[in-house]
Amino acid sequence: MISSFYTASTGTIQLQKGVDVVANNIANIATTGYKASDATFADLLYTNINASADADNELKSGHGTKLQKTDVKFTQGDFQNTGRPFDYALTQPDQFFAVDTNGQIKYTRNGQFHLSVQPDGNFLVASDGSYVLDANNQRISVADEQADPKVGVFSFDNTEGLMRDGNTNFTANALSGDAASVNEPELKKGYLEDSSINTADEMVSVMELQKAFQFNSKIVQLSDEIMQTVNGLR
Repeated sequence: MISSFYTASTGTIQLQKGVDVVANNIANIATTGYKASDATFADLLYTNINASADADNELKSGHGTKLQKTDVKFTQGDFQNTGRPFDYALTQPDQFFAVDTNGQIKYTRNGQFHLSVQPDGNFLVASDGSYVLDANNQRISVADEQADPKVGVFSFDNTEGLMRDGNTNFTANALSGDAASVNEPELKKGYLEDSSINTADEMVSVMELQKAFQFNSKIVQLSDEIMQTVNGLR
């Protein structure tokens, strides 16, 4: 079986993963605090081609491409005025709110909070029901909608090292470093941060990936036809 079949089929599989990344971005274009992901591709190993002494012995044969990594672009989104008392927007792109999700602390840019009335008190919670934390990683007790809770804001030594956990949540790890509480953070109360998705950029990415996918698919088809022809000569 000729190598072009393997090379092109690998390309189609990896390019499909890139399409999935862009599709997820577009699907979250209206998600509060969502940060776009950017797919990066890399070449697979090359193989030296044996040639005669008088030929170019630097010829190489590639083996396709792979999805090397997916980066999160922590760019600032636009602000939307909601007028709701428990909506907050962060003015710095490298800062986050902390939420307690089933005992696990996660970090988010989505400041769409609300009051949750519970038997043991009223607490500030995120849109997914997670408890919003203060600067000391404690749940925030709120008396009523007239209160002004002190929401914790955190930053990291390496923001790009955060691991995405869902669409708007992130978790800290060794690459990001531990969360550090921000003193006197700048918050816009009654506002939310829109998704950072740029529709034009995403559509350009879709077209680029689609063209590359179609090209690799055509190579797979041609390689299959060649193999069928060769097998028919036996």
